[in-house]
Amino acid sequence: MAMLAMAIPILPGMKEKWWKEVIENFTVTNKAETDALREEAGVHERTFLQETPNGDFVILTFEGDDPAAGWAHIMQGMPPEMADIVAEIHGFDMDAPPPPLPKLVYDSKA
Repeated sequence: MAMLAMAIPILPGMKEKWWKEVIENFTVTNKAETDALREEAGVHERTFLQETPNGDFVILTFEGDDPAAGWAHIMQGMPPEMADIVAEIHGFDMDAPPPPLPKLVYDSKA
């Protein structure tokens, strides 16, 4: 089982919108659909909120046989209206190529 972790900034003033538009959508309104998409993508996702004095971040972890492919599957399956909200909250250009995935630089068990 492989793991992928990434930190995504929440733009200033967007934390409450992130909570309402993303987290409530994923965990309440559309939880079954959200969970099914992760299952279809072959990943177990965990989402964390990291609040810091220099800004807030979403920390995502994906575990599965190929978490990078799972992440790509999830992004491709995102409805356009949700993609617009994610772009606004995180400052992403959804039409641009995605940034490089994080690189593992230390593993205490390797």
